[in-house]
Amino acid sequence: MIRVAWAQIRHSPSRLLAVLLAVILSAAMLAGTVVFQGTSTASMATVTAAPLKPVDVIIDPGDADVKSLKPSWADDVLAKANVSGKVKATAPYYAATVTAYGMDARGTANVYSVPRDPSLRWFGLESGEWPRSADQIVISQDTADKLGVNIGGTVTLKSSDGTKHVVTVSGINDVRFKPMTGTDYAVYADPSYFGDMTPGELFVKLNDPSDIDSVTQRLMAAARTDGVTAVTGAEMIRQASAMMAGGSTQLTVIMVVFAVIALCAAMMVISSTYRTLIAQRTRDIAMLRLIGARRASIRSLVLSEALITAIAGTIIGTLIGVGGGYAAMTAMGQAFGGFAANPMLLAGTLLLTVLATVLTAWTTVRHVTRIPPIQALNGTAQTDDMAGVKTGDKVCNGHVPRIVLGILCSVAGVALLSIGAAGFHMPVALTGGLALALGLILALPGLIAMLMPVIAAVLSVCGLAGKLAAASLSANARRAGGTVTAVAFGVSLIAALSSAASTGTATINADLDHRYPVSAALYTPDNSTLADKVLQQANEITDARGSYPVRTIAIDHAPDGAKTTPQILDVIPDKAAAVFAKDDQWHTGEENGMPVALVHPRYMSAIGIREGDTLTLTVAGTPVTVRTHASQLTESPKLAVIITDSQLAAIPHADAIEPALKTSMIWFKAKPGIDRAKLANQINRLAVSDPNATVGGGIAESNDILNVLNMLLMLSYAMLAITVIISLTGLANQLALSVIERTNEISMLRALGTRRGVIRTEIAIEALTLTVIGTIIGLLVGLPLGVAGVKAQIGGMTSQFTTRLPWTQIGILIPVILIAALLAAAIPAHNATRIQPAQGLTR
Repeated sequence: MIRVAWAQIRHSPSRLLAVLLAVILSAAMLAGTVVFQGTSTASMATVTAAPLKPVDVIIDPGDADVKSLKPSWADDVLAKANVSGKVKATAPYYAATVTAYGMDARGTANVYSVPRDPSLRWFGLESGEWPRSADQIVISQDTADKLGVNIGGTVTLKSSDGTKHVVTVSGINDVRFKPMTGTDYAVYADPSYFGDMTPGELFVKLNDPSDIDSVTQRLMAAARTDGVTAVTGAEMIRQASAMMAGGSTQLTVIMVVFAVIALCAAMMVISSTYRTLIAQRTRDIAMLRLIGARRASIRSLVLSEALITAIAGTIIGTLIGVGGGYAAMTAMGQAFGGFAANPMLLAGTLLLTVLATVLTAWTTVRHVTRIPPIQALNGTAQTDDMAGVKTGDKVCNGHVPRIVLGILCSVAGVALLSIGAAGFHMPVALTGGLALALGLILALPGLIAMLMPVIAAVLSVCGLAGKLAAASLSANARRAGGTVTAVAFGVSLIAALSSAASTGTATINADLDHRYPVSAALYTPDNSTLADKVLQQANEITDARGSYPVRTIAIDHAPDGAKTTPQILDVIPDKAAAVFAKDDQWHTGEENGMPVALVHPRYMSAIGIREGDTLTLTVAGTPVTVRTHASQLTESPKLAVIITDSQLAAIPHADAIEPALKTSMIWFKAKPGIDRAKLANQINRLAVSDPNATVGGGIAESNDILNVLNMLLMLSYAMLAITVIISLTGLANQLALSVIERTNEISMLRALGTRRGVIRTEIAIEALTLTVIGTIIGLLVGLPLGVAGVKAQIGGMTSQFTTRLPWTQIGILIPVILIAALLAAAIPAHNATRIQPAQGLTR
């Protein structure tokens, strides 16, 4: 039968083109997911393992606080273990976060120590020399380009306490990736840069690698007495890689879910195609039955065709998925670990796609065995009605159980989604999403078929073209229901992702606004006045709703609050009060002649006062008494007591405080919906004008979170685009095969004088009807699905969950889908208009 099936395919390859395309796309999605998982894991492992690869043993503080250890703690452990004869080299490991100022930009940077012994260095130099003193660094070419420096150029590194180090770039290293630290740059310096800082770890290189286990045991015994530990470099790499790889697990799971759902959409297209192909080949199959072919032989023929198509499509799709997946990872800069894909997983995706295709074809084989030999005499193609679907009735013979089961699965899916969203359990929500998808697959085709008389009645008011479209859809109601389901799947996934992204972004921004009322702040750590250029250009930040200069003065004395004692008094403009404090009642005036000031609730708790109690501070030698109002705003960017300009004027002896105030800070409030990364870049460029300035607020954290979200969106949108293509392939296939089936009908209409424009309009109405129904269902399912998924994932992490629907994306999606539907109908419509009036007489 394989030989006969191959002959059939070679004779009419275009019949299986839709099946082949669906198999290719679904295989590409599955293979791309495997490549993403393998390549991203390899990249993370590279980032983690690179600094540790030359290291044999690491003396690590473990759970101990590094600041509580003396600077020589690691060397003391090494001496106590008495293994100096086995040690080739050691290197203390230091790391510090600073603000880096170059010629063209500034940003946060991590400074790492470079081992002086070459055997412990994990990277090389492209040019220049290794740092040999505290005032020399090496950086990557990417960092050099962003900062606007070259070898011999200088960079200013400023610590959190305001200490500045002007360092010279002595070399360019060959690092091709940015360590995942949440900072803008990575800088490498000689250990002397860190002065008397306590090292975080000690890297040890042995003379003989075979001694690793024995030396590690001796070091562990010596370290235990000091409350620290020792591990092998290989074990540390394994632990760190496992921790980082865990961060991509949820993204991989979501991608797998999308890939599986896309495979389901492909299976619906394949099922619809084979059902129609069998109907087209009624006469051929009946002839085979007439000359004695057994039902099993006919089944084998159809399944052999499916197997050949599945194998060919899977191989092509896998090649596309592997190459495209790796190309996408490379374009995003996430393939620095090289290509990696689990061969067993890749083989599994091949097998899954082939099995899904053959299984789907097998479910339609029963139609083959029902074709009686007598049909060889008239060759009438079976329509959906002949296959057992009666669209005029309120039941569909043989499909009621599927509809009932589908509704039950859908209800169970909605219930699980609700439970997952309410309880913040993502696995439960994912299970609910899959159950809902299964329910739609089972129930939607039959339900659409049942509703087809109503749909046909609506279309009949659109003139002759509408009546023809209604008759065509009614005659093939079951197949039309499958096409609607495929379209609904693609639209629902896009809607779900869009609503998830919109709601997730709104929630993240609301949470950041709650925790960081000041979106970004530019300030001097020592409360000195900001440079005039900074103050003049602050209003040019286009992505901020406004900039607000803040005058500050050091607090000479405050009631004892230990570490929570506020250090400065912030005087903000009156108009800033309503912008940064939601409960702006505090600044409306005085309470019993006493100004009301914002104070951090943690400080109020530390000194034992409550809302409305008085607080006396000493500022510029003057006692200042205010009533307290608790607010998180006082922590932005550092602990302070806040009053407004008008409140300052009401304080006795304000004239003694006014001259001492300095504009050492500017607050920025982000515009709603703006790209916070752009705002951060604008403020960083502004900060270049004042080397004393530091950027604070919630801008850095928001960048890290939103960057991860953007990566998820890029990958998922690419996958969903494939799902939509599969759905539109099914639509085009439905229309094309409908035209082939109705050749006699269309030729008769042409003979009766029906114009080509009417035929073309009829095909377009069919396409738009199926697409509009699928789009409505997709939006109704997808929008709440995305919100529920986000709530299940991050709802438990914040009290600021914010639901926001992506109206802009929906407004773009609907016309794009409709235009795509018309494009999908273009070729079938063209083929229909080419049918000649006399063509039906020859069939």
